[in-house]
Amino acid sequence: WALTSLSMSIDSQRSLFSNRSVAESLRDSASSCGATPPQFNRRDILQGLGLGSVAFSNLLANPTSAVADTAHRKPRAKNVIFLFMVGGASQLETFDPKPELHRRAGKLAGDIFSAEELAGFNPEKTFDHCRILPPIFSFKQHGQCGAWVSEIFPELSKVVDDITFIKSMRTDSPIHVVGEVLMHTGYPRKGHPSLGSWVTHGLGTENQNMPGFVVMADGRSVGGRAVYDSAYLPGVNQATLADVAAGREPLEYLKSAHDRSNQQQQIELMQRLNAIHEARHPAQSDLKARIAALETAFDMQASAPEIFDLSRESAETRQLYGDTDFGRKCLTARRLVENGVRFVEILDGAKGREWDAHGNRGGLEQNHRKNAKRTDRGIAALIQDLKRTGLLDETLVVWATEFGRTPFEEERKERSVLGRGHHHYGFTMWMAGGGLKPGISYGATDELGMHAIQNPVSHHDLHATILHLLGLDHEQLTYRHNSRDFRLTDVYGEVVHDIIA
Repeated sequence: WALTSLSMSIDSQRSLFSNRSVAESLRDSASSCGATPPQFNRRDILQGLGLGSVAFSNLLANPTSAVADTAHRKPRAKNVIFLFMVGGASQLETFDPKPELHRRAGKLAGDIFSAEELAGFNPEKTFDHCRILPPIFSFKQHGQCGAWVSEIFPELSKVVDDITFIKSMRTDSPIHVVGEVLMHTGYPRKGHPSLGSWVTHGLGTENQNMPGFVVMADGRSVGGRAVYDSAYLPGVNQATLADVAAGREPLEYLKSAHDRSNQQQQIELMQRLNAIHEARHPAQSDLKARIAALETAFDMQASAPEIFDLSRESAETRQLYGDTDFGRKCLTARRLVENGVRFVEILDGAKGREWDAHGNRGGLEQNHRKNAKRTDRGIAALIQDLKRTGLLDETLVVWATEFGRTPFEEERKERSVLGRGHHHYGFTMWMAGGGLKPGISYGATDELGMHAIQNPVSHHDLHATILHLLGLDHEQLTYRHNSRDFRLTDVYGEVVHDIIA
């Protein structure tokens, strides 16, 4: 949106330059406001705008901001690549086999679990007559760590010694939209900043020519903008959406239709006019965000095309990731963090909740085979590539989903195929790099995969740990809004120190 604003704003201001110089245009505009036109350059303008320490750090490439002074600790990681599998990936078909499910296969869920347990999944469905379902794929142990990985992830199984599995995740809701929002913002309702926005709010960006937060998605999920929105944080902390599909421009208006030197003069004029207006209306946060966005957009037109150009990579590297939409996203993510982008998210299966393995949505087996095939190579390549380039030590890779799947199948209906329901009591996710202990599995669910019983980790704990690895104290990273100090973890969250190296 920043590049779009830049293009539209320049077009709207072109008449100011028809027969007059920039200085003359500025003087006339300033006089109409009763102000004396200031004499400073583009960077001076921004430094005098009072944008706030967070936005200021983003624009001037200061790796920390004033907001982080009280919240900052020694970081283990500098960047995050957040891989989110939309729809609820099944822990029982990916990384957490349960032999006991084979022994109890076919038994009724109502004979094993209490009515209270079964009532906590979906208020619109009953599960008493659903039958216990063992994992439908075969599992083997891999690597020196002996991690269990499903047959559907042959490439990922090769890098398990670099992965930290958390097998005791739990969250507060089995509803898609709520689950997505919880895992991204820490709150069950929309209207709060996303994880990526909090990270850039606390740390800014290392590259003044790029935004600190970039999202690549294959559609719009049911969580909508809430999963990457900055909400009440400064607008400079919101995500930039990029499209890296073959043959398409990653960002609209990335190539300017204007001469570069003339464009710079035009944006200098716009920013000076904005500065005059901002001085008269200092409480307009949207204007501050717009000023910052125009500046970032101008710089992106010079640097972003090269960063998004995957042809600059060797044939060997491109072959490693594969020529697929998801592979290109993973390679682009590596190039973005390599070039100082603080937080990169890939939303996979967003359109249609592709990982939602119900019987009426294609069935569990077809669903997870297809999704794993689409993502397996790119994820494994990302970890291998980060490691061989030395970036894995400072980049935290997170593989997450909104919740897992039930240890019993859904009640069969006519023409329906095998499926599992939503399950938020205990599921699996993993992280890699960024100061973690590699090759370990932390926590566990019970023998049936129903409840996280050993070292349970909530979504708040996950967020607290991610911030801690980045050098931020989740209790101190706050923002004043509506007379209350808000934070990503609300009033909860404990750092999972046992997984940190």
